[in-house]
Order: sequence, then structure tokens, then C-alpha cells
Amino acid sequence: MDAEIESRFSRTPFFVIVDTETGEFEAFKNPGASARDAACVKAVKFLVDQGVKGVLTGNIGHNAFVTIQDTPIRIYLGATGTVGKTLESFKKRKLFRAKEPSVGFKEGHRKE
Repeated sequence: MDAEIESRFSRTPFFVIVDTETGEFEAFKNPGASARDAACVKAVKFLVDQGVKGVLTGNIGHNAFVTIQDTPIRIYLGATGTVGKTLESFKKRKLFRAKEPSVGFKEGHRKE
């Protein structure tokens, strides 16, 4: 819970999945993090397969936003600091639900 939040949803190296009722959590490698293309599709599919209902993130790009729209996952923006602090902000309703992408097209793509 002390890990810093990565500001880019699709390219974050890990997802921390938290059961908000029990407080139990587990970190998973993001299968989309190192993908050359379609990082968001791989990331979203993984989260759907895990039964995730909400994503707390710093930013969400166009492709990820559109991909998530066809799932039951809700996107919350404004995540900063550590995972633990972000979770507390969420519980205090300090994060806001995304209504559109928060960054431009391909802005989160890594140039390697």
C-alpha cells in the first residue's frame, strides 16, 4: 500500500486490486505495461477477468477510456501519492468519476 501511483493507467507496471470490504489486497503485473500495441485492451481485459469494479488512476487516455466503456468498470481520476493514500481519498469521495479521457490521444505511449 506504500507503492506510488503510476499516473498512466495502461502503462502502469502493476495493478493493486483491493477488496474494499475486507481491506485485503494483491499486486499483479499489468499484462499491457510492456505491450507494443493495444496496452489498454490487455490491461482492461485483465481487470475485467479479475472482477474489478472500479479503477483509481491519475490519468486515462482515449483508447483505454473507450475500451472500459464497454465493461462494468468505473474510472475515477485524481489518484496521486501512494496506493494507500489514494484509497483513502476514494473512500472520502475526493476522486471524481471520469466522463472523458484525461489526456490526449497516444499521450501515455512510451517512446522506446
